[in-house]
Amino acid sequence: MLGVEHLTVKYGSQVALEDATVRFEAGTFSAIIGPNGAGKSTLLRTLVGLLPDYGDAVHFDAGHTAQDCISYVPQQQTLDWGFPVTVWDTAMMGRTGRLGWLRWPGRADRERVAAALKETGVYDLRHRHIGALSGGQRQRVLLARMLVRDGHLLLLDEPLTGVDATTQEQLMALLRAQADKGRAVVMVTHDLEQARRWCDHLILINRRVVADGTPAEVYTPQNIEATFSTSHLGHTHAEA
Repeated sequence: MLGVEHLTVKYGSQVALEDATVRFEAGTFSAIIGPNGAGKSTLLRTLVGLLPDYGDAVHFDAGHTAQDCISYVPQQQTLDWGFPVTVWDTAMMGRTGRLGWLRWPGRADRERVAAALKETGVYDLRHRHIGALSGGQRQRVLLARMLVRDGHLLLLDEPLTGVDATTQEQLMALLRAQADKGRAVVMVTHDLEQARRWCDHLILINRRVVADGTPAEVYTPQNIEATFSTSHLGHTHAEA
């Protein structure tokens, strides 16, 4: 459904990602894994369309664009949690792309938001200010906002950061369920063990794509060393 071909991203003279080619299919749960500064968020931001100068390398299935099919959850620390809105209002923001700026939400929109808040376990908090929430509750609200957009592609940047182990398990189960419904779910994470347990597609990167395949193919000592070593070894296709 979505992919990049020969993507190289530079910030000034610094190469953040070099010659990356990957594809994400419907019905799969993919994890992009690597150390800090490896290019994980750069790859995700390019897919979302936040780095428009590199858009020519991004490819969607015929008839689709980022605007009409992607739902995106950024890192929590990039958001202003002091903004005076409730959990309900935050989730409803996910409907803006479908409503437009000048239309009020209708019954169907309210029902969709209520269903997403229940699915993510924060419906009882719907009247609470987002600034009063814990890290795990905030992440659930962001997931609800993502779900109400009804995108075919769900892209998440470090959704497990700042949440406890129990919440991590629940979030991973929720994302796995979305993939099982036929969506393409892609997350950036540092947690290789969680990714190996829940995902069916792993991409290891360290400026270049080190390995791309199933957990059984990708999770080898050689690939892990190449990914997390200070001197990356470049692209290989993993073998079982």
